[in-house]
Amino acid sequence: MLREERKKIVIRCAKAVFSQKGYHQASISDIIQRAGIARGTFYLYFQSKRDIFNNILDELVRELEGVIKRLDLDPSATSLEQLKSILRSIIMLALEDRDMTQIVLNCTGGLDSEFDGKLREFYETALGMIESSLQHGIELGLVRKCNTKVIACCVLGCMKEVVNHVFSDAEAISQLDQILDEVLNFGLQGILTA
Repeated sequence: MLREERKKIVIRCAKAVFSQKGYHQASISDIIQRAGIARGTFYLYFQSKRDIFNNILDELVRELEGVIKRLDLDPSATSLEQLKSILRSIIMLALEDRDMTQIVLNCTGGLDSEFDGKLREFYETALGMIESSLQHGIELGLVRKCNTKVIACCVLGCMKEVVNHVFSDAEAISQLDQILDEVLNFGLQGILTA
């Protein structure tokens, strides 16, 4: 039990360091200093900085899988209510783990091919989850036939910016229902009046 708790502390401290410094500027020394552990303790859990970063992104994927649910033809909640609940869960996940959100929103590639590959893998997994949900919606007759890959990119880009807005605007959380309604209206009706 103590070992798992210590590992969680190291992960939490690594998130904070990556959030503040970025992946490329962060070092193992920064992480162990923040966690108050010896270098050897770090290596009990992780092989490298990349290993802990990969662990953090994999954990986020698991959390997203827990909140991105397929819509059901359930009479107790309309598909619109279900979709709004999913969007709310994604935003709340982002707000609950601000360091993780900061990492995902601000992580850029280009310096390291392995790092770029892991980041690309993360986004491809997220796109795959969205695309699968869209395909399921088409099968249920809730979503129009469309290029699910393109629409998944649109949804992901939209949600990244909405999360960024809510994350950076202290008043936005109090307006979350209105924000979610706007996102849904945009997705359902676009921006034209006709």
